[in-house]
Amino acid sequence: MRFSLIGYGISLKEILDFILKKELGEVFVSEKGILSEEDKSELSHLEVEYEEGGNTYRAAEADVVVYSPSVRPDSDILNSARKNGAIVLGEMEFSWRYSLSTVDPKVIAITGSNGKTTTVSLLDHILSSANLPHFTGGNIGTPSIKYDGSPLALFEMSSFQLMGVEDFHADIGAVLNVSPNHLDWHKDMLEYVGAKMKLSNSDIFIYNADSEFIPESDGITISKDFGDVFVDEESMSFWIEGNEFSISESKIKGVHNLYNAAFAAIIATLVQVSPEVIANGINTFSPLAHRQEVVTTIDGVTFVNDSKSTTSTSTIAALKNFNSCVVIISGRPKERDYSNLANEIKERAKFAVLMGEMVPAIEDKLRGFPYEIANDLEEAVEAAKKVAKSGDVVLFSPAATSFDMFKNYKERGEAFKRVVLHAERRS
Repeated sequence: MRFSLIGYGISLKEILDFILKKELGEVFVSEKGILSEEDKSELSHLEVEYEEGGNTYRAAEADVVVYSPSVRPDSDILNSARKNGAIVLGEMEFSWRYSLSTVDPKVIAITGSNGKTTTVSLLDHILSSANLPHFTGGNIGTPSIKYDGSPLALFEMSSFQLMGVEDFHADIGAVLNVSPNHLDWHKDMLEYVGAKMKLSNSDIFIYNADSEFIPESDGITISKDFGDVFVDEESMSFWIEGNEFSISESKIKGVHNLYNAAFAAIIATLVQVSPEVIANGINTFSPLAHRQEVVTTIDGVTFVNDSKSTTSTSTIAALKNFNSCVVIISGRPKERDYSNLANEIKERAKFAVLMGEMVPAIEDKLRGFPYEIANDLEEAVEAAKKVAKSGDVVLFSPAATSFDMFKNYKERGEAFKRVVLHAERRS
């Protein structure tokens, strides 16, 4: 059998390894960008033919074509493959057909515009605390094809991955929230919401009934308005089957994390984890890096790294957690309108520092509000330091992708921390 891999990122590298180890057939790799010398050397060592700098007709001449989540399902190369009679599969769909469905574990799939990784990590922590054997992967880092045969499989799923699923089916599916996101890739909001809502076909579907863009569905609702799982923002608590859980004593803070914890807890309940273990898991969970991560305090000013906030919704959620802050906005826009973000900045922040490609996207909307434009993180931190007073917070919550200046949000967040810690040494 002939396989073509369209794209050669982390997930498809693992799929190549899977195909070769299982001796399923010969493989051709087609990368639209330029492969690294290391990748080319490895492919040559494996005697795998490849092309780079574009996808040619050869990539469409295979029995099975597997494509990266970054490739649109309706791309020309995939349409050509379909016309040639090829089976065309997204990477999650490939994992489902060639690995997961052969073992039939209980599958949990979680998606959302914000909070996916935190929720999946918290649930993973709770399951580990309960000594439940499970595999955790997907968009969170470990490719789904690395599934190890555990009776429980937990996946974080992006809208890109969901666009490529057909037969994939979850026992428990959850949509945490939906807000405008990735509209530089999706055709429109309708397509984006539709991708997320594919999980509504799960055997048990859980969704946030307070999220504006999630349509009313059959399933378990999480809501502050008498949901099946009721959340109380004032007490930072939620209730499941008469049991109260709270995040007030935990290390995770904010209303957004209250919802994240509620999702993790109801899913854990559904797989028979006791309330005591769930509560302990919430209280012993450590927040992930780059998510409202406190870096240090300089002269009474607290510096917070929230580089993972790549949408206006997540930055607004962060702003709501601090009474007096200077916010740093930066990156490459992926939304079409930042009016809501600008309004929240005006209401909740005392000053803004703008940087990168976000400057033209939001500057006009901040007219009348104090802000400064910086060329790099050093200038941004210095500008924020000059304005912030003791008791204030300098919040680095970009509201956009990192790709104008950095490889990813992690690199951006680490750069921010280095600049802040350097400033601390000089103070």
